[in-house]
Amino acid sequence: MKKVFKFLCIAALLAINAFGAEVNVYAAANTTYAFPELIKEFNKLHPDAKINLTLGASGGLVTQIQNSAPADIFMAADMGFAQKAYDTGFAVAAPKVYAQGALAIFSIRGVDFKKGIEVVRGLKAISVANPETAPYGKASIEALKNAKLYDEVEKNIVYAQKISETLSQALSASDVGFIAASALFSDKMAKYKEGTNYIFVPQELYTPIDQGIVLLKHAENNADAKAFYEFILGEKAKEIFKKFGYNVPAK
Repeated sequence: MKKVFKFLCIAALLAINAFGAEVNVYAAANTTYAFPELIKEFNKLHPDAKINLTLGASGGLVTQIQNSAPADIFMAADMGFAQKAYDTGFAVAAPKVYAQGALAIFSIRGVDFKKGIEVVRGLKAISVANPETAPYGKASIEALKNAKLYDEVEKNIVYAQKISETLSQALSASDVGFIAASALFSDKMAKYKEGTNYIFVPQELYTPIDQGIVLLKHAENNADAKAFYEFILGEKAKEIFKKFGYNVPAK
């Protein structure tokens, strides 16, 4: 009976390896637009692997991981939340930078972007991601403070739970939204023009947004998860991130 059970276990493991494993990736919302291409390129190398993607604010995602969510890889919007996953014992190794994000201000309201970041003066609704859970929101507040604008416009800030929601709000009700620059490189945003619908926030106004990745202990026996982790840190993924407006770290 034991031999039969052992045989069945071996057969099950072989079946998993033959058909590929599922990889649960928890990723910061700003990576939304780059992910279809990332998965497409990864599947060229690992056609049987299935990437299950959960997107959200990094602070919320790390809380889910700490509450035993079955995540294999965590791609945070900054190194701090990725480091938190490691420091609390959920990651295999310390985080590495996979990309560096950038901020933009977006609007469809005909605002005067010749004013630069000072375009926010006098506006009634400025959409910003929650700085407590979304690193892009933290960078947005930092930029407003460094531009000596925060005290003036604080009362007009409308907080979103994650960075992708600031774009939705700017397309619907807000006067402007502080968005991830990566969103501007999606196909649906091609009709919007720099200087008319958006500007990039000067990088000297906020701390560089180093985005961190960790392989989680849930994936220790998942070969496809390890392969995806290495892929994200590899040259092909860097090309894709560059295409979507990110800077990438040098080796």
